[in-house]
Amino acid sequence: MTGARSPSFAPAAIRRRRSPKKGLDPWQPIRSLRETERLPGGGEARALTIVLAGAECPFTCVFCDLWRETLDEATPPGAIPAQIRSAVAAGGAGCSTVKLYNASNFFDERAVPAADDAAILEAVAAFDRVVVECHPRLTGERCLAFAAALAEGGARLEVAMGLETTHPRAFPRLNKGMKLDDFDRAAARLRAAGCTLRAFILVGAPFVPPAEIVSSAVETVRYGIARGVDTLCLIPVRGGNGSLDLLAERGEFRPPTLAELEAAFDGALAVAAAKAGPTPVVTVDTWDLEALVPCDHCGGERLARLERLNGSGEGEAAVACRAGCGSGVDGLGGEN
Repeated sequence: MTGARSPSFAPAAIRRRRSPKKGLDPWQPIRSLRETERLPGGGEARALTIVLAGAECPFTCVFCDLWRETLDEATPPGAIPAQIRSAVAAGGAGCSTVKLYNASNFFDERAVPAADDAAILEAVAAFDRVVVECHPRLTGERCLAFAAALAEGGARLEVAMGLETTHPRAFPRLNKGMKLDDFDRAAARLRAAGCTLRAFILVGAPFVPPAEIVSSAVETVRYGIARGVDTLCLIPVRGGNGSLDLLAERGEFRPPTLAELEAAFDGALAVAAAKAGPTPVVTVDTWDLEALVPCDHCGGERLARLERLNGSGEGEAAVACRAGCGSGVDGLGGEN
């Protein structure tokens, strides 16, 4: 047996390989930042992103590293509204969007107590759009009631869900605790309730063969768009969580190269541009991408290009390396 079906990749085994968590104060947000986001169909919005301290996700995905900034115990009642109020007071001015990211599931009672919903709604009353992250299987009645309450105040809920990959051999081995049908049903239910959708897509998901890293990511973007996802974020998978390191030793995982990430982004932007109606937003997570740079001569220009594409959403020629490393011309050549 291999992969997530093997005892070595059962949830308890995955947790045993983890490094210690960071210490958190449940009454203070971990961090917050102000961003400018493109909107589906055009335009942009100023967004306040709040990274909230809360309980760990009950699912144990083999690729996850978000657990590092979570609590072992349940989030104390009142803590999430207090964190939001603090961050909004410090940096919410001029923002029309607030993103409430808690490295877990917003509608999980242990992570965000339902008794706090009224106080949370009051804390985000000044925003037109509220983005939360949640597992598709937890987007039930509480989520719909939260969306309806926001709508009464003239705001809209956007739910971000991990789609990860639709690769037929990889997806069932990720320990996601769901099937693709669960994503489909959640997407349909949320859209019917007037919510917009965001999805996270992995580039270099474990168990995806190296030759299919790019095509798998692009096809996953296509799948999400076909189900009404408005915003899609490509996330390069990084090792270091214990289980991914073991999978790397077994030859079942390697982080994507910068060239593969560029090619996946270019392909995903083309898929979005071809959609009839409002163009979905596709971005790439640029956190710590310096670690993927293979060449000092072209690396900076290539990272700058990704940032420009994040801002514009429009295609742009790949960077040709002045030193001739060959890694930035066709998106795939020359990198290890």
